[in-house]
Amino acid sequence: MKKIFTIIAIVAASVMIGSNTSNAQVRGEMGAGLNFEIATGEDYTNYGLGVKYQWTFLDNMRLEPSFTYFFKKDNISSWDLTANLHYMFDLSPMMNIYPLLGMGMTGLDRDYEPLGLNNENDTKFAFNFGGGMEFMFTPSLGMAIEYKYRIVDSWNRSHFTFGAVYKF
Repeated sequence: MKKIFTIIAIVAASVMIGSNTSNAQVRGEMGAGLNFEIATGEDYTNYGLGVKYQWTFLDNMRLEPSFTYFFKKDNISSWDLTANLHYMFDLSPMMNIYPLLGMGMTGLDRDYEPLGLNNENDTKFAFNFGGGMEFMFTPSLGMAIEYKYRIVDSWNRSHFTFGAVYKF
């Protein structure tokens, strides 16, 4: 884990030193991207892939709706449909940090067919809070690292997200 943080720090420092371009989050800016997500909680961890859309509706205030599908593990698959609000703090011309707050829906599909039992589906309301960091390699291409804690009735979990974004 220390190696990952060291690599991230070196990349971030290189981007900050080598860039003269301002990356202020301005009203009307949009972006789209892909996420790889690790969700973990009480003895259960699964992995997912997702898509996101970003829209800066006020200077430094961004709305990010996203959808993530978590792959089946132990006869359980799930999905998250979320809308998060980010407040962007510019640390350098090419690096931002942000707290996040959001809500959404989580769906669980328990498949007990191998055991001879019926399938079971649940959809529940969820609440998110956390934070993230965004590194821009160019004015339109970047990556983000994010942590959020997702509160769902009887299924609270930590989500670690690694993503790429293209701004237009």
